[in-house]
Amino acid sequence: MKGLAFALIAPLYLSACSLFHSDETNPHFAKVTGTVNWHDRVELNPDAELIVSLEDVTRHDVRPVLVGLAEDTWPGSSPVAFEISFDRRMVAEDRHYQVKAVVKQGGETVLASRHGVPVLTFGHPDRADLELHRVAGP
Repeated sequence: MKGLAFALIAPLYLSACSLFHSDETNPHFAKVTGTVNWHDRVELNPDAELIVSLEDVTRHDVRPVLVGLAEDTWPGSSPVAFEISFDRRMVAEDRHYQVKAVVKQGGETVLASRHGVPVLTFGHPDRADLELHRVAGP
């Protein structure tokens, strides 16, 4: 009985592993690349983190759906290159996608993009160059 259960579960487990495996040999792998730049003078500590997100923003009545994410600890000075890997099966040609970025330091957002950059569908490329701006303090 254990052998039968394993025989039934193993293919599901292996297919789930391949679903999340995002290397260039996976036919479902895709990526969005670009740069993040900021001109505001901000002193970043070693705990600073750059977070770049690929989001489905088709519906305006709900929060964007996260499709992919790239994180870089201690991004240093700008510009910073990024690459977001994602499963291309998560992208539909009739939907709208954008890339946004923030820099967090000590748990607080210190830099952020004011607007998302459209990517992937409706003639938009798979590249986004983002401009970050200082977030006003409390």
